[in-house]
Amino acid sequence: MKNLPEIIYILFIATFLERFSYFLIIPFLSIYLAQTYYYSGLEIGFIVSTFAITSLFMSFIAAPLIDKINKKIIIFIGLFLSAISFLCFPLINQYGLFIVFALVNGIGSSLLSPTYKTIMAIYTDEKYKDIVFNIRYYLINISATLAPLLSVQLQFLGVNIICYIIFMAYCFNFNAFIYAFFILKIDLDSKNVTSKIDVKCIYTIFRDDRAYSCLITGLVLFVFGYTVMTSILPQFFALHYKHHDASKLFALLLSVNGITVITCQFCIYLFSKITSVKTSIITGAILMPISLFLLGTADYIIFKCLAMIGFTIAEMLVFTMIDIRIDELSDVNYKGSYYSLAGLQYLGALLAPVIGGIFLDSIRQDSILFGLLSIITAISIIFFHKSNMVT
Repeated sequence: MKNLPEIIYILFIATFLERFSYFLIIPFLSIYLAQTYYYSGLEIGFIVSTFAITSLFMSFIAAPLIDKINKKIIIFIGLFLSAISFLCFPLINQYGLFIVFALVNGIGSSLLSPTYKTIMAIYTDEKYKDIVFNIRYYLINISATLAPLLSVQLQFLGVNIICYIIFMAYCFNFNAFIYAFFILKIDLDSKNVTSKIDVKCIYTIFRDDRAYSCLITGLVLFVFGYTVMTSILPQFFALHYKHHDASKLFALLLSVNGITVITCQFCIYLFSKITSVKTSIITGAILMPISLFLLGTADYIIFKCLAMIGFTIAEMLVFTMIDIRIDELSDVNYKGSYYSLAGLQYLGALLAPVIGGIFLDSIRQDSILFGLLSIITAISIIFFHKSNMVT
């Protein structure tokens, strides 16, 4: 770890602060909009879905830009858009402006995340890539676990203070990259900026790289299953349990998720070293539908908790290893495009609430409901296997 370039450590800090800031407010956005502005579920749903829709479309727009434009310019633009969106959030009091907030914030995040991963892949030696991407994912999970807890404690201060704290975090990131680029003189241009990338190359990547196209298709289906847990499972509990019991049960499962993430990340890293990245992804893809089915059908809380442990391990196996797998498949001059196009996974996040909601309204048997959702998720195994067979 001591041999890693300075830019990697800066990216670790930037990734943690960015995701920590995101989880301070976005998970509570629906509650804030409902309690403060009394928006309907449909209105709130459209605002929240704007994040995923923006990320989906930005996958195509950002793909050629990351490999074509100096990456430090993309980073500064992404930081500016994200920071200004949170700074302006407390001033918003109209529905249309909340849509604009989600749009601007989504654009900023869609520029930063694939750019960070691209730089990590390019600047890290092959022997350290596994541990670097595992640390990155661990930091994201730590932020996802701790930030909501801190947010609950800070909410008595008001949304203004929370947004100002987030703005200061982005200012810190901004200064960290100024230090990297202008004091340490780290030149991101020297590695892999190419003028050959254009929008047509996106189609070429999917047409010619069958391993990659199968990998992303599998990822879309996997994310579908992951999003069922966050979007459909709470609604399912609300229909089958009293409101208080449903909230307590879901909170318990989220706590199990957080504890598993914090304690098992190193085990995931060791498993990938003992086996392989490909095997880790397939293992996660097998665990996900099984765990999802048990979460919805198990009668006893202990079995639901065990299912959540399996679900979390599946999530960690795939989401950590997918970045390493993309690095294996991509040429050094096209890594930005490959990482950006991985944002197509948000298609699964968009489809899960819709398809899951239709099933939830029309199917009364738990086993059939979660059986169908698990089968859709399990199809990811086929595509991940096809991707592994190509290369």
